[in-house]
Amino acid sequence: MESNDHIESAMTLSRVEQNDHDLTNLKVSNMGHFAREGMGNYWPNDSDDLARLCDAIGANTNLQKLDIRSARELADMAANNGTFFEGLKRNSSTNELWLAGYDLSTGMGHDILNGFVVNNSNLRAIGLNTCTLENGGTAVLLASAVSSCTNLNSIKLNGYYDNDDDILGEFISGIRGLHQLRTLDLHWNNFGRASCEALATLLQDPNGNLTWIGLEKNRTIDDNCATVLTNSLKVNCKLESLCFSFSSNNIAITDNGWDAFSQVLCNTSNVNATYLSNHTLNNLGRKVNLPVNLTSLLELNSGIDKRQVAVQKILRHHTHLDMEPFLEWDLKVLPLAVSWFDRARVYAQNDESNVDARKLSAIYQFARALPMMFVPPPNKATNKRKIGEVNWRQCWKNRI
Repeated sequence: MESNDHIESAMTLSRVEQNDHDLTNLKVSNMGHFAREGMGNYWPNDSDDLARLCDAIGANTNLQKLDIRSARELADMAANNGTFFEGLKRNSSTNELWLAGYDLSTGMGHDILNGFVVNNSNLRAIGLNTCTLENGGTAVLLASAVSSCTNLNSIKLNGYYDNDDDILGEFISGIRGLHQLRTLDLHWNNFGRASCEALATLLQDPNGNLTWIGLEKNRTIDDNCATVLTNSLKVNCKLESLCFSFSSNNIAITDNGWDAFSQVLCNTSNVNATYLSNHTLNNLGRKVNLPVNLTSLLELNSGIDKRQVAVQKILRHHTHLDMEPFLEWDLKVLPLAVSWFDRARVYAQNDESNVDARKLSAIYQFARALPMMFVPPPNKATNKRKIGEVNWRQCWKNRI
């Protein structure tokens, strides 16, 4: 290492040993470093240096993020030092782990998963970048290790473009029971039909809580994949972002695929289908070049009040609201219908919605179908007075 790196490593090790409360992010790497607030860079000279670092990590209570980059020298040091993973196991403050460049089926990468990740209830986020999954069995073991972290809410798994689509599908299927998961970053992978089907199953889980999924730079995602994903979104009301890359070199979805997304966001076949459409998904990625209608629907879905979103879609796509399905309940539904239109007037985005005209049309449909219910009943009191008046006149005539 350069002399400056030696100095920086020595300073970082000292801060870890002193439990510096300002040091929350530790990066172990021999590559170029980028200084950030709260971050320290370290690279050991030998296995003794590594042992000293591990002891310090085990006693530290302020470290929150641990970033370990793969290198042959580090793996050799760890192999010669049996206390490396013991130090990691003793640490209870780290809640983020990032690994880069490891073969997860063997060696140091495999040992870190088994020695630090398995059953680690402190971990909230784990990132695996350009690591290697040799086969489906390794993917299942990785998923099992990750799923044992009961408080994990973020997974980043990217750079697996050399792995088979089936292997990624095995991993995604393996984390199906991780219901506390909120974000899943899967960009820059060999993501195809098998992975999409596994992801769709994940999204259909009623106990799932994913709100953000990243699929950028997955070149094999096509219209068939889009159809698989949109079918799962018909029953998912929690996912807000499903991010793609829209460079022509990075995605194979055509207008047919985007139409599938439009249909799931607003099914216009009837009013009830529109009401039951997906009103949650509002982001398909940055720098988007989407059909205008789909962009408009995503903007609508960004609204916080989902009842308002549903009403706006109904007003936009159904100029005539048929009241016939409600006529079997006579006039009992009419007050509810009028109340709905009154609320819709507040939600309407412009005067083109003609909410008042639609309300009058609904009332007219009830009146036309049930005319006798709109005829006022006779006034019995008035009839009695008229009869009394006639009887009095008749009596007067008879007296005369």
